[in-house]
Amino acid sequence: MRAKPQSPLPRNPVPAWSPPTTTTDPMLEKDAAGGDFPANLVLQLMPLKTFPAAIRVVIQSELNYSVILQWVVTMDPEPVLSWTFNGVPCGMGEKLFIRRLSREQLGTYMCIATNSKKQLVSEPVTISLPKPIMQPTEAESMEPDPTLSLSGGSAIGLLAAGILGAGALIAGMFTIIQSLRTDRQRIGICS
Repeated sequence: MRAKPQSPLPRNPVPAWSPPTTTTDPMLEKDAAGGDFPANLVLQLMPLKTFPAAIRVVIQSELNYSVILQWVVTMDPEPVLSWTFNGVPCGMGEKLFIRRLSREQLGTYMCIATNSKKQLVSEPVTISLPKPIMQPTEAESMEPDPTLSLSGGSAIGLLAAGILGAGALIAGMFTIIQSLRTDRQRIGICS
């Protein structure tokens, strides 16, 4: 008879977060470890250092590559760090190494840091496969739209308007240059 493999995780893992229970003091509540903390405490999610870098808390990695998640917040006294994968405990320690990423390891990871004073939780980081690059599709040939084509009188009119516009632009530039030359001569600048 074969023995069941033992998990490296403790039998009673630290809960990810449990709602506080009220104490006799309305300004203090109890956390999961039984410690007091202010009743108006807002849960702040701590950032993780990741490799590859997370963009908007998402890491995109190919299968069979390594992913590293690291807790970087300093706490005093030193915290116990536990990791969760989709809400289930999956590791302990400052870093979580995922070697040779598999489809079963795609999901959301968090770190919970607990010491005698407080409990901090990391922001959730999701590991996913990169989105596939779309291959270009074959271009369909298009026939010219007869309502957009120019011919005859409208083509001649558009051509004439373009020539007149270019002439006006050149004449305006000539006028500006002449004006600058006149101003230079008036104030005595030699060219």
